[in-house]
Amino acid sequence: MLPGEFEFGTADKELMEILSGELDVLLPGETSWKSVKSGQSFEVAQNAKFKLKVKKLTDYCCSFIKG
Repeated sequence: MLPGEFEFGTADKELMEILSGELDVLLPGETSWKSVKSGQSFEVAQNAKFKLKVKKLTDYCCSFIKG
């Protein structure tokens, strides 16, 4: 993912693992941004939107969890 600001939505629960790079995420229902770096991950609940501020080129693996 290239540097920039993004908003995504997901129908299924989502696990996003950061393989390299760094970004900030604003998760649903939260008021403060969380920094996530290489080797870390975060989850997003189903039927939700979340925002990202990608600080530098970031490689990630996104897994959708069917419930």
